[in-house]
Amino acid sequence: MAKENDSNPGSTPYDDVFRTLVVEHSQLVIKLINEMFPEVNYTGKETTIQLNETYFINHDTSDQEKRILDSVMAVISIDGNQKIFHLECQSTPDGSMLIRIFEYDTQIALKTSNILEDNTLEVTMPTTGILYLRSNSSTPDYMTIKVNSPYGDTMTYDIPTLKLSEYDCNTILEKELYFLIPFYLFNFEDYFAKIEAGDMTVIDAFRTKYSEIYDKLKELLIDGKIDAFTHHSIIMLTKKIIAALAQNKATVKEEADKIMGGQVLDYETKAILKQGIEQGIEQGIQIFIQDKIEDGYPEDIILEKLQKRYNLTLAKAMEDYEEVVKRTSGKTQ
Repeated sequence: MAKENDSNPGSTPYDDVFRTLVVEHSQLVIKLINEMFPEVNYTGKETTIQLNETYFINHDTSDQEKRILDSVMAVISIDGNQKIFHLECQSTPDGSMLIRIFEYDTQIALKTSNILEDNTLEVTMPTTGILYLRSNSSTPDYMTIKVNSPYGDTMTYDIPTLKLSEYDCNTILEKELYFLIPFYLFNFEDYFAKIEAGDMTVIDAFRTKYSEIYDKLKELLIDGKIDAFTHHSIIMLTKKIIAALAQNKATVKEEADKIMGGQVLDYETKAILKQGIEQGIEQGIQIFIQDKIEDGYPEDIILEKLQKRYNLTLAKAMEDYEEVVKRTSGKTQ
């Protein structure tokens, strides 16, 4: 019996940040795909299509868990060739991961590429990869799925893994892997205890290295290499990771927030508003609403600020506010 559950009950804040990046920032995903799959070399001019479908995974209890995968996308090259990618994010070891991936991959193949002709069903498995937020010496470079037919034929395909720990600040920036920036704090996890203990040598090194990311982001924004929306999203998603990963580490959270949180708000607001005028005031309004919601402002105060800041009618302010709330709540389902 299938459980009626449209949400992803096993979802973590890290999964949510990962899916948000995949859904809203296709250009950042393309860079990640190029790094994860050496056989592809996309230019960034490709068309991407999100394939947000409902899939099921089976449990030992015979129940099915209903999940909406936001990390499946089609990439269509400039010559018209289409490839389906299934990306997974993993923060902790999970022995059942390959089973879950195979269940998803077969369903994705049936939904996206099945050809039934002359009593033959042909499907194409998606190109699948895993981002490991934590890894060690035993974490494999790839995992393999092997399917045996009843008649002795065998089909195997590899699933490459990308290990965040292998990407320092310079590598991330040189390869333009800005997709990884929100997760960068994971690379300092081994130093959390010393930071909490007040080891100033470690704290100073942490400040220096973590500031490199923020300073480069600001430079990219000023130079026009990333737009204000992308800059804003990376900062806000980084703050979500900080809140989740350092929730019981007061000093770590304070130090990271000072760099990627509090210090950025005034500068970023000005940059977003300036570019919002250039690109369309509606985007600026939506970002403003999202900011105030995340900062904990009540609805009536947000509506009041919207009317004053953008000279909106109450009806228009409510319409924009409800649209952002609906979109935000839809991402967490």
